[in-house]
Amino acid sequence: MEEKYLINNKKKFYFTFASILLVSALLSALVVIVEPQIILGQSIIYSILVFILLTVIFSLLIPPINKYVIELLKQKYTYYILSSCILLFLPLLNWIYATEFKQAIISYLIWYFLPTVLFIIPAFIENFRFDFLFHIAAVVLFATGFDGRFTSDTLSGFSSSEYNFNALWVSSLILILYSIQLNEFEEKTNWKPTKKGILYALNLSAVLAIISIPIGLLTNFLEWAPNFSDVPMIFISFIGIWMTIALPEELIARGVIQHQLTHRVVKKEGKYFRYWKWSILIVASVIFGVSHWNNTSPEFIWVYILLASIAGIAYGICWWKGGLFSAILIHTLVDWVWQLFFKSA
Repeated sequence: MEEKYLINNKKKFYFTFASILLVSALLSALVVIVEPQIILGQSIIYSILVFILLTVIFSLLIPPINKYVIELLKQKYTYYILSSCILLFLPLLNWIYATEFKQAIISYLIWYFLPTVLFIIPAFIENFRFDFLFHIAAVVLFATGFDGRFTSDTLSGFSSSEYNFNALWVSSLILILYSIQLNEFEEKTNWKPTKKGILYALNLSAVLAIISIPIGLLTNFLEWAPNFSDVPMIFISFIGIWMTIALPEELIARGVIQHQLTHRVVKKEGKYFRYWKWSILIVASVIFGVSHWNNTSPEFIWVYILLASIAGIAYGICWWKGGLFSAILIHTLVDWVWQLFFKSA
């Protein structure tokens, strides 16, 4: 990192970083208020860990500070390793209150430690042709344990907050591990809103509503049930969906799987790239849809997979046009409208 560049931009840097710390502190306090732990000690540990995870996530996603952080990690591999290890091990503080210690260790090794090792290996192999396979294998493991069905023992030290904490933990791990390995990280993986990205998200969310709502209602998968009884929670739920559903799912499905298969297998300059690009969009969207197979009752599995796959296509197009911000925005809007107006089977 050039010292001159830092000096010329230090006011903007410090202002952005101070804002990140403030927002992280406010959100970590809000999380504990909305989902309080059983005892004070749990609440203190939980809020501190959430604050750290949010600070890491924001620092790697928000321009211009993410540029400084990524350049620093690239130049100082010891910082990269140290940061990754802190994120990998620090959340284990919740084991002070864990109920199943043996199962917690097994769960941790399979769904956190192993994918982290797989993700970090390519960082130390120069010109490694198969790095994308390690990245995809790692996020598949992260994704499998993401919703808590296999990782609840690892997070059993927290009460009723395992899912949200898991989402933040997985997101921060993927971001820190990916940060110096993806050449387009600053371009594709940031929260810089653009007019193009916002318009694609808004327009495609409207298209999804026109396609998906009739299918959902006709199959009885969706039921019209608007709920505006708790106005503050309407806005809190938008933030929650953005951070704990859209962020990790878009990082995994679009940020890693779709991006790596699109750009690391076929050369962009090749004449078949555009066909490959669309083929991967469809494949990644179907994979995304199938990953929702156990999120509903058995009679509606195929409806949910269909609707999620259709949504995945829209999310993938937004990823092309507006990067992570656009993909997360449309994903959040879709889930938010669903939560406000419909009850699903």
